[in-house]
Amino acid sequence: MGLALHTTRQDGRAVIAARGSIDLHSSDDLRERLTSLVDGGEERIVVDLTAVDFCDSSGLNVLVRAYKHARAHDAKLTVTGAYGRVENVLRTTGLDRFLIEGPAAGDTTAEV
Repeated sequence: MGLALHTTRQDGRAVIAARGSIDLHSSDDLRERLTSLVDGGEERIVVDLTAVDFCDSSGLNVLVRAYKHARAHDAKLTVTGAYGRVENVLRTTGLDRFLIEGPAAGDTTAEV
């Protein structure tokens, strides 16, 4: 099936909607898109994985490297929409703590 990428800009963010599988054969496309956005000066990048049904280790590697590349350029990269097998692999590897920005992050200040 491959991978389709669609980039939009909304609320001061570049949003990449990915559809399909992120694997050895398609991860280079994602890497190139993320690198060009960071190098182009984008400060907030969101990778929407809602329509991604599979992500192997090469896809995870691209996300980790893009996250580090963004940080090195004072930019922020996050992932949204991960579910099922993709969410499970992010949580199992611990990458969810770095890549997924969710409402639960604000709940830690509830100590009163």
